[in-house]
Amino acid sequence: MTLTAKPHAFAGAVLSPKHARELTPSLCMAVAAELVEQSYRKTVVPYTLWITEAWRGLGWAEPSAALFWEMATMYHTLFQAGRNYASDFNDHATFPPILSCGSTSSMGSGNTNQTNGQLPFDKKKNSTAAAAKELPVWLITTFLLLHCEETAYQRNLSGMDDRRFYGGSSTSIDPLLKNGGAVDFTSLLKHPYLSPRTRLHAGWNNDNSHCTAYLLRHLRKLLLLSAVSHNTDALRACMHLAAIPSPAPPPPHKIRRNIWFRYSPDEIRRQHDEEHGNVGINVRLTMEDLERLHLWLQPPSGGGVDEPPLKIAEYLWSSLYSSPPPPTATILVEDVEKEVRRHLELELLMAGADQDDGDDASSDGEEAALFAFSQLSLNDSNNGEDSERAKQPEQGYQKELSYMHMRGTTILLKPNSQEISSGASAGSSDNFFPGGLGSPSRLHDLAISDCSDVHMYLLQPFEHVTIAACAGCTIVVGAVAGLLHVVDCEKTTIVSAARRILVSNSSDTALCVFTPSPPLLVGDNRNCQFAPYNTYYEGFREDLIVTGLAARAAPDNAAHFHGSRSTDGDAAWPPLQCASNKWKEPIEISKLEMPQVPSIPVSSSNAGSPTSGSLAGADDKAVSGSKAGNVGDSTVQAPVILPPSQFHVLFVPLESDSSKQKKSESDEEGPAAESQYCRILTETLQLSPFRLPVEYERSALVRADRMRSIQQAVRKSLSKEQQMLFEEELNKGFRDWLVTSGNLRQVLDLVHLERRGGV
Repeated sequence: MTLTAKPHAFAGAVLSPKHARELTPSLCMAVAAELVEQSYRKTVVPYTLWITEAWRGLGWAEPSAALFWEMATMYHTLFQAGRNYASDFNDHATFPPILSCGSTSSMGSGNTNQTNGQLPFDKKKNSTAAAAKELPVWLITTFLLLHCEETAYQRNLSGMDDRRFYGGSSTSIDPLLKNGGAVDFTSLLKHPYLSPRTRLHAGWNNDNSHCTAYLLRHLRKLLLLSAVSHNTDALRACMHLAAIPSPAPPPPHKIRRNIWFRYSPDEIRRQHDEEHGNVGINVRLTMEDLERLHLWLQPPSGGGVDEPPLKIAEYLWSSLYSSPPPPTATILVEDVEKEVRRHLELELLMAGADQDDGDDASSDGEEAALFAFSQLSLNDSNNGEDSERAKQPEQGYQKELSYMHMRGTTILLKPNSQEISSGASAGSSDNFFPGGLGSPSRLHDLAISDCSDVHMYLLQPFEHVTIAACAGCTIVVGAVAGLLHVVDCEKTTIVSAARRILVSNSSDTALCVFTPSPPLLVGDNRNCQFAPYNTYYEGFREDLIVTGLAARAAPDNAAHFHGSRSTDGDAAWPPLQCASNKWKEPIEISKLEMPQVPSIPVSSSNAGSPTSGSLAGADDKAVSGSKAGNVGDSTVQAPVILPPSQFHVLFVPLESDSSKQKKSESDEEGPAAESQYCRILTETLQLSPFRLPVEYERSALVRADRMRSIQQAVRKSLSKEQQMLFEEELNKGFRDWLVTSGNLRQVLDLVHLERRGGV
């Protein structure tokens, strides 16, 4: 087994463009040393001290410092849950519920609606807020250092900043003219001026090489930071490294990862040794220090989901000394560095070999260009055996589920059950999971990349989710305990409940979400719309509890709580307690520290209807324009709130047992009094733990009333024969619409799913 880079903490590294340009590894080490000194050598740092040092040492105003603190709190919560589960594998990994939003900073704080009964969690042991009062020194400093990684730097730059695309310089040789002035089409597809999404479609593998290269480049710093709070030698080594100026930025042609660029382990090692020398190699790390490497190290794909999390300290000791570690074991930084470097260099070499294999597949330049152009098509369908589904080993499940290069198909991952894949458009009827996903103790990570015209219903709880380079897709993800990262997506609708949502370099993307923290937007985002959570599936409440997005109220308490409602005669659905939904308060990172002007309410077709107060569970603020983009920047389309008139409730194509029973009972009683659409809509609104804001709920109910009116008019005004003719004409028009709109494929997929027992 090998150790590989863990990309999730890198994904949460977000800064304003100004701060991203100014932050350097040397500055991070200086801040680490100062935090240790100012906290009087304690292992934790209070929030007030961090705010002060961020302003004094980094020049960050409180909004930026508070956002960093909240992101660090999330990763610390997930880290603690994983470590607790590793120490007691017989127990389930649990995430403490987040019941209030924001910190005590200018970012604001959400109000938590309290219950009158006792909650089944201990507030003394579990955090109920998005931001903790204090965090470990090692976590703050390590997470800060990850913000210097070059891909994080590129992501944090605004869309109008040329350095995002060609490294801040236009003096490099243009690869288009390398053939004596003739245009080279292969190089055209690899040209750095192209957008990140286009390069990915042109063959750029979706790997974590940039994370691995960065860890190798600053491995000594990361190891020392794991012990900086309690080890005097580690502190002195950090102060020494802080005094060494950071190296000059890489050349323009290497500042971003290109398809033709390969990381060289030898070159990275040479740079590391030149900068670090022998500083800190004699520092001794304890077993607890080594366990902290879990923040940025993991087994391949996270390891087996049904296996206990790897204990890195014991693994490194056994690899070095081939014996069990004694209770007070310590290891030299020099030895740990050699062992970890061996694993990471192997990962880097394997990634380079995979890319070389892809390049060798078509050596002819013209053929390669034509192949790459075909990959740019959003309607491309990879039929047959070459269609790549969920990337999983042949035996067992890995923690990370990966869906890549999918075209024109429907995927249904049932709650606590095995995956059902339609195969209608992919030319294959095989399930790509050899077994089921039956309630794993650990949560999966989910990665979806380079998909187009795909409908995904992944109704499971996840720890982290990344959706990259998807176009024309509808993706429903269950509950996410950590970060939902949407990057380089176009014309895609995403429905999910997540602790934190990050949107990067996307356009025409709609997000119908529940999130206890304001969504974050970095880079160049165009016409991204936000709406409240709009669906429901059986098991969703349990997923919210597992991921810490809600807490179960006492079953004997019949009061209505925030974000919940009860159903008559259904004791299986107790009310939940959760934080207020921050879906309508997106924050554009580039404007985080700018003064905000009053937002402009979104126009609604029901101008005279109330927009606040409403019913229990509805947000207590009027639906208004986003905070982001209110500063006069007309060059970038700011995120907008989806108008209620365009809001729709999404129905998951999975019928629960209770719905089947109700349908069977209604069929026995005779013809239904109302349409199936109205019945399912009513059930969705009743069972959903999140009450829609009043205008959005009214918009959904108006459509249902219109459907009832048409149905009653047809029954009263038309004879039986006329009703049959009307139904025939209606079905004919519907079939024509299915063909012309391209929705016929999804209907066929659902038919295949139903025949195989998936719907």
